[in-house]
Amino acid sequence: MERFAYHRAASESAALALAAAYPDAAFIAGGTDLLQLCRQGPATPAQLIDISRLPLDRIEPRTGAMRIGALARMADVADHPEVRRDYPALAQAIEASASPQVRNLATVGGNLLQRTRCGYFRSPDLPCNKRQPGSGCAARNGENRLHAIFGASLHCAATHASDMAVALLALDARVHLRRQEAARVLPIAALIRLPGDTPERDSALAPG
Repeated sequence: MERFAYHRAASESAALALAAAYPDAAFIAGGTDLLQLCRQGPATPAQLIDISRLPLDRIEPRTGAMRIGALARMADVADHPEVRRDYPALAQAIEASASPQVRNLATVGGNLLQRTRCGYFRSPDLPCNKRQPGSGCAARNGENRLHAIFGASLHCAATHASDMAVALLALDARVHLRRQEAARVLPIAALIRLPGDTPERDSALAPG
């Protein structure tokens, strides 16, 4: 694992200010995906911004809708009585994800923003356009039973690992995004990008 600087954000505004100051920084909360990638080599953030203590974990029923904070734990969402009653597909998709131990740590935001990847992405000895743009795609002519059959490109055939994202897409979910001086709302289909010619870009998030 590469060395990194660690910052604990005391507030949402402090987190956004740190992200603006360090455009290459990565946010961390549960860490179930990011820490694996740091240990294996594909992720080498120079700065980590810890947002795990921010009050962004609420699960709030609204009229005809449900608002879920980015830091809500996946297990808490799946166990929420109104999620189970009104959005059973979401609860079932989360329960199909990972292990109970991981769901107790993993956050909704982290799950949606995990890297789209395949087995070749984790191997530094094989070409991967997602890990190193322009190096090629070993997956196209390799073992590809688990690779994408829809949405793949000449540059990448990796799949997104989130079962929850599929349920949220079916439910027409929207994602609220914040930067230091701006906010926007995207349909979840616009958040997670297809590989196209730039497979290294997994989402529509901008720096900060």
